[in-house]
Amino acid sequence: MTTTKIISRLLLCALAFGSLLPVVSAQQIALSQQTWSAEVIRPRGQPVIPLYDGWFPNEDGTRTLCYSFFNLNTEQTLSIPLGVDNYLSDDRFDAILPTHFDPLPPRYRHKFCVFTISVPESFASDETIVWHLNSAGQSLSVPGHTKPAYVLDEPFSDGRGDIAPLIKLTATDEGARGRLGIHNKTILTGKAGEAVSLTAWIEHPDPEVWIGWAKHSGPGSIEFSDLEYTISPNQGPTQVQAIFSEAGDYTVRLQSIDDVAAFEFYCCHSNAYYRINITN
Repeated sequence: MTTTKIISRLLLCALAFGSLLPVVSAQQIALSQQTWSAEVIRPRGQPVIPLYDGWFPNEDGTRTLCYSFFNLNTEQTLSIPLGVDNYLSDDRFDAILPTHFDPLPPRYRHKFCVFTISVPESFASDETIVWHLNSAGQSLSVPGHTKPAYVLDEPFSDGRGDIAPLIKLTATDEGARGRLGIHNKTILTGKAGEAVSLTAWIEHPDPEVWIGWAKHSGPGSIEFSDLEYTISPNQGPTQVQAIFSEAGDYTVRLQSIDDVAAFEFYCCHSNAYYRINITN
């Protein structure tokens, strides 16, 4: 087991069995000098930890690997461009790597399965795809694999009697459930400083579902009219307004789950990705 994997497991266990402790502003603590408890969380100056959630099989025989991240800062947002500080060990596979890392969400502690990688049936259980992430002077990495112990319920869990929401990006789409996600077929356009409408149709048997929006990648900042909220599904579209600070290509990530507390059971949420081109 890699050092990063051990660190990630210990950190998540520490946070799972205790509430977040009060924190004060302090200098960065090197990993070699840290005690792995909630006390390593700081307002700023700490790194983002890349995490591997697990994998799930697909009907066509392929498997999908799920990666997530844990920002150890409660206030600081980090931007880590693709390249030497944010990359995969194997470039044979497509992935929409995040370059924007929001601060620690206190209600659910880390961002779950923010991107996926699909591998062929021939991908052996001892093969890995490593996500490398360098921030705050720390070089961290996590291996993704298809070991049986890491298989995830997807897109439903018989044990919990739960199912991921169905997300449609237009009213007539078939939509998709689960972490593999759905992507807008036509790139949205807009101008810097002007609001762009982002719309989704959510279906689920429960009377209420959670919605969360986030910048996934892009050159500037994004101001959302609403970041997290709950809606009654099956009753028409949900929509937010997003204002982009500068021109460029962006990806916005939408996540939906019936109850935000259910993230901790690693089932069942859905992803959607919006590609947007912004001009001046």
